[in-house]
Amino acid sequence: MTFEPAKRLLAFVLPSSFQKGDVTFFSATQASDFRVPIKPNGQARQLVPTDQLAKGRWLARLQWSDGRVYYSDEQEILVS
Repeated sequence: MTFEPAKRLLAFVLPSSFQKGDVTFFSATQASDFRVPIKPNGQARQLVPTDQLAKGRWLARLQWSDGRVYYSDEQEILVS
């Protein structure tokens, strides 16, 4: 998972067996979390816009499944 601050995008690559997933953004200073569903689109590289996030530190948690096993990855990002 890679955060591209200049483009305000979170980018990651999912395997071809990917069936469903989501990215949830958590912030200690914001009132609510922000969730983005991820659906297969025929591309391995997925892009999630972060322009709706307020400035500050966020924890991005990516969770996905291949239909049998669930996977997870996290990264702290700084939106400025």
